[in-house]
Amino acid sequence: MESSAPPELERRLQTRLEGSLHPSEGRILYVAYSGGGDSTALLVALVSLGYTVHALHVDHGWHPDSAQWAQSCQRQAAALGVPFTLLHLPPDAPGEGPEDQARRARYALMAAQLGQGDWLFTAQHLEDQAETLLLQLLRGAGVAGLAGMPWQRPLGTGLLIRPLLDVPQQVLRDYLEQWHLPFLNDPANADMRYDRVRVRNILLPQLGDLGWPHAAPNIARAADNLADMREIAADWFGSRWQQYRADYPELSAERLSLEYLQSLSAAAQRVFLRGWFQQRQIPVPSRERLEALRDAIIQRRGGARIQWEGGQAWLQGGLLRAWPQPSTMAEKEWEEGPWCAAQGDPLPISGWQCALRDTAPDGFHHALAERFAETIVYWRRRREGELTLTGQGQHRPLKKLLLEAGVPPDRRADVPLLWDEAGHLLLILGYYTAPWASAPGGTALCLWNAGTQSTAGRGVGST
Repeated sequence: MESSAPPELERRLQTRLEGSLHPSEGRILYVAYSGGGDSTALLVALVSLGYTVHALHVDHGWHPDSAQWAQSCQRQAAALGVPFTLLHLPPDAPGEGPEDQARRARYALMAAQLGQGDWLFTAQHLEDQAETLLLQLLRGAGVAGLAGMPWQRPLGTGLLIRPLLDVPQQVLRDYLEQWHLPFLNDPANADMRYDRVRVRNILLPQLGDLGWPHAAPNIARAADNLADMREIAADWFGSRWQQYRADYPELSAERLSLEYLQSLSAAAQRVFLRGWFQQRQIPVPSRERLEALRDAIIQRRGGARIQWEGGQAWLQGGLLRAWPQPSTMAEKEWEEGPWCAAQGDPLPISGWQCALRDTAPDGFHHALAERFAETIVYWRRRREGELTLTGQGQHRPLKKLLLEAGVPPDRRADVPLLWDEAGHLLLILGYYTAPWASAPGGTALCLWNAGTQSTAGRGVGST
């Protein structure tokens, strides 16, 4: 590729890389490579600029030609001298619909490929950002949603980077045309069943026809402005959270004091609760459900249980507890029996994973001491009138512990319990970890809900 001046795409990409990212020499830049025009332009531009690139392609398996598309991507990567990894979308990916399922599963697959501190580049551009804001606006989203896609965010143990969010798609198309680059055209991009396709092909063009020719860049700029407010809200929550933890040291991060929440204004309650849910990787409830939760908090309705898409909360004993909403069938169908993480035994509960982690990040459901990865432990349900042994050899009613852990009454019969061979309860899945069995620091056997946490780690017994 020889030219008197670098193409606009390469100039803008290099400016972004040199300005805010500064990749170290020799760093591998992973690229989400679908084979479409946008990701093809990004991949080729990075190679042309001299960066070390690795292409990741996810075969969704939804189209009869998807295997041929994967082969085409592999040939294109080989022609560029780029390493290529093919990933396959699982058929039972969680999500609220086909688009959401594909997105969640796609990022989970690529996250698992990243090592500590690795970067994954995606090719979302200015029009993609405008579409995202419009979609979120039509869904009634708050500031977090209206801020659109962030320029970068954590992904597994690495970082997801979108270096082209201020670049118009026409710049990418000009690049493809200038260098005669072949690319794939997924028919799903013209399928009007998808919300984003209708916004892209109908709504945005109509805004131009109605007298707003610069609608897309203006909408994308609004998303950037709202992103500032999102960051301010996150900083406010972080500061308040530190103070809260200092004021209530006896409470774990999974429980909130109703007394504290009642001391906040209505707007502050909403911001604090949203921040808490996000920190705990629980989907944030809609405004309507959030108000129902606030009403229960204000009235201190003990025993109240508030549910929403992807999450639920329970008020009991002056405390608020919340957790992701699991599949009811998956919760009831798991099988009891022995389990050993080091032997590669899969977890018997659908949607849960485990891995040894050198450091257990905040937000993990359970972090057991490393020794429990090497021993045989047992999954089973509760038994009527059962007692548990504490680490000091004392007996406690399991019923009381389930209540204290915040397990709702209708879940207590089927909630998975993990025991050691001596009859000590190690954890109540999703609710409680025995203090004496918790990791004191360093390497831990972490268990988490796969829909709310990264799958990255040193896999032992991962499903």
